[in-house]
Amino acid sequence: MQPHAEVMAVLAFEHPNNAVTSVAERMAAGLACQGLNARVFTLPGDAQALAAVPPAQMLGLLSLGPMPLATEIDGRPLWEHFGRSPVAVYLLDALLYDLARVPVMKEFLADAASQPRLSLVSPEAGYRDWLGGTLPVNWRYLPFAAFPQLALPGTADAAPAEPQGRFCVVGTIGGELGNAPASETLPALLQRLLGRRVDSRRLQQTADALTAPDAHPMPARTLAASLGWTPAEVMTGNEQLAATIAVDSWFKRERRLAAVRSMTGLQVDFFGSGWDKLLGEVPGFRHVGQIRHGDIAKLVPHYLGLVNFDPNWQHGLHDRVYTTTAMGCRIITNDNSALAEAALPAEQVLCYDANRPAIAESVAAAGWLDSLPPPARPNSALLARHHWGTRMAQWLTDAPIDVPALPAPAMADAAPAAVQPMPGPAFAASVNASLGAQAHFSPALHPLMHTLAGTRR
Repeated sequence: MQPHAEVMAVLAFEHPNNAVTSVAERMAAGLACQGLNARVFTLPGDAQALAAVPPAQMLGLLSLGPMPLATEIDGRPLWEHFGRSPVAVYLLDALLYDLARVPVMKEFLADAASQPRLSLVSPEAGYRDWLGGTLPVNWRYLPFAAFPQLALPGTADAAPAEPQGRFCVVGTIGGELGNAPASETLPALLQRLLGRRVDSRRLQQTADALTAPDAHPMPARTLAASLGWTPAEVMTGNEQLAATIAVDSWFKRERRLAAVRSMTGLQVDFFGSGWDKLLGEVPGFRHVGQIRHGDIAKLVPHYLGLVNFDPNWQHGLHDRVYTTTAMGCRIITNDNSALAEAALPAEQVLCYDANRPAIAESVAAAGWLDSLPPPARPNSALLARHHWGTRMAQWLTDAPIDVPALPAPAMADAAPAAVQPMPGPAFAASVNASLGAQAHFSPALHPLMHTLAGTRR
């Protein structure tokens, strides 16, 4: 099967540990599974290569966050240079953060109000449901997807990893946009931000609403409701936007810290920065360093489970959840209404309350500490359901992109009707080879892995 000649561009931006580009590469691979000539451009480094694509050959652009759109061609925004092509921004975080830190986002939204070819795509539906009615733009919900790859027919599986009696945490902390000092309490934060215009009684009521046991998963929404701010005021008022982001960032950090502190007594490895500074020395906790985003699939089979945080999302899951479960491994994640539609194997998922986490107790009650599980193997059926090829097929069904018809690709395996067919073994092998194997962890990947054999129990 030959792909279309037109280019489908997936735009990334330079980010530590290749995190954004690795997502863009998988999105492009998913689009290639639909027969499109998908290419990744990491900006600003690939600006000349992007400019070399004739506008008439640009089928569409999918930008990971708005930062790539800050790159201009001949002094014009990308969505104007490619003026006949649909352009979608895939929101990697809440829209409020992009409005505050990426000035080009306001320009894009202003044009999107009158140009249906410009749209937003989000892996989380809560913010769309709250803010979408105020924004006259197309805003679609498209979940993240898993990062492992299906084993090809006739391919010998690598020996599965033997899990150790430890859990792992992947992520950073301490660099939140709100920049509140780690020692600042919520009442002190509210007083500093809003004390000049909101009376102390109202601020206390707001703090109580934000910290209630049944508080809404989205602190930004609770704050706005408590202070009587409309969605439009939150997005356009400088003081309201700054205060909302600061409070939301405060909860991001505090909910992550609360979850991790509730793991005291467990053996935990931390991949990412900032944890040691905020947690200090905790028996059983090891602060390892960094790991590339694309290597998480190789990491998780070595552990009893991975701890995930989506602390301020109402309906949406990080790709760590899909990757870990597709690898046949266990995930510990906060309650989220998107878990129901994801339909993940119940025996692999343990949920905690983001407002009142008690992970150590929950892990013990689930029997996860009684014995080491057998070596995990990837779940092909689950991966097919939450694969980037499936996600991109879902997006193309309602994206404003005129994709010429292609003959149905050859199937590698039979698939349910609800799963978009993926190309046959030869094409899939070429895609896999271009991205690198993701199914199993190499001991040379990280220095810690050299010590794992001596720490099993």
